[in-house]
Amino acid sequence: MTNVSANLPNKKYRCIGVGVVWDRDRQRILIDRRLPEGELAGYWEFPGGKIESHETAADCIKRELQEELAIEVEVGDHLITVDHEYETLRVSLVVHHCIHISGEPQMNACSEFCWVTVDELDSYQLPAANYQIVQALRS
Repeated sequence: MTNVSANLPNKKYRCIGVGVVWDRDRQRILIDRRLPEGELAGYWEFPGGKIESHETAADCIKRELQEELAIEVEVGDHLITVDHEYETLRVSLVVHHCIHISGEPQMNACSEFCWVTVDELDSYQLPAANYQIVQALRS
């Protein structure tokens, strides 16, 4: 039996905790725009970051949203896990619903942010892996 993964080019792998951050009324979701340099520069995304070896996805989401956007969230139910391969990177996005508790979002690690409805997400250029999150939100 052939090991298929042995034939794939060596790609970096990241496991990422992602928060679908709802406002208190659960009408709008917070998205942010990646900085103009680096991987997927300028794309809009659901906020989150790399899960450290000692963290759960929920712990990661709370930490990353505090560091990157200066907000506190309550991490809720798991929505979806998305495995996706980009040209040079493989990712697993572990996505949880979150409720915004406190803090006004700051641009500590992004170039913009905005609150949008699920229907408005179609107006924003998202990384390919994020479209599965949008589909999960609509179902």
